[in-house]
Amino acid sequence: MVESSTLTSKGQLLVPKRLREKYGIKPGIRIALVESKEGLILKPMDEAFFDQFIGNYKESAPTTKEYLKWKKEEKKRENR
Repeated sequence: MVESSTLTSKGQLLVPKRLREKYGIKPGIRIALVESKEGLILKPMDEAFFDQFIGNYKESAPTTKEYLKWKKEEKKRENR
């Protein structure tokens, strides 16, 4: 199925509800814009997105939840 959306003058793009629900895209989630031969791919930057980069370091790397906790704490420190 093909869905379409129109880019606003501010560069904003509405993701249709059916696709947001299917891919778990909720308000506030970051979206990765990945260039490929076929064009632009939009991927939600969720736990599965980050887990794909762990590879051989999976056992020594922090979990996604740990990483997100660190980032949240880092942001709090920056805002002080």
